[in-house]
Amino acid sequence: MYKVAQFFSFLSAAIHKQISFFIVALIFFLAILLSVSVFFRYILNDSIYWSSEVARYCLVYLVFFGATMAHKNKTHIRIDIILSHMSATNQNRIELLVSGLLIFFWGLVMAGCVKLLPLFMMQKTATLEIPFAVAFAAVPLSALIWILYCFDDILNVLVKKT
Repeated sequence: MYKVAQFFSFLSAAIHKQISFFIVALIFFLAILLSVSVFFRYILNDSIYWSSEVARYCLVYLVFFGATMAHKNKTHIRIDIILSHMSATNQNRIELLVSGLLIFFWGLVMAGCVKLLPLFMMQKTATLEIPFAVAFAAVPLSALIWILYCFDDILNVLVKKT
């Protein structure tokens, strides 16, 4: 079990590092895009018609991947006041329960995404005319990463016990 936990820890740390770089790059890209868009709109009186749509989809990726980062860093919303008054054993049980529920939830989300994917492949965005699946991909990808992080949490709790 220790080797499996070690593998999941290595994998989740590597993915976390890549997501961190992706989010930083996306934030910089978004800042530059919006600055250029404002410059074009108010200084040159000519707007970049596609910038708002690209910014919207960048924001979708930032939100979903940022949430996975928050989970990995243990900075996502949680009720610590209740956990702080519990014994270590009960805290571990709650951690296992929450991680199991999150795996179930994100599994349902991924199943729904698989069902909707053909529909989103046919629909095109308004200005860029790319499939909605490009923007929609943030949801199942982040769900998959979240599930991986939850498995890592479960294995860490189980290895910590033994």
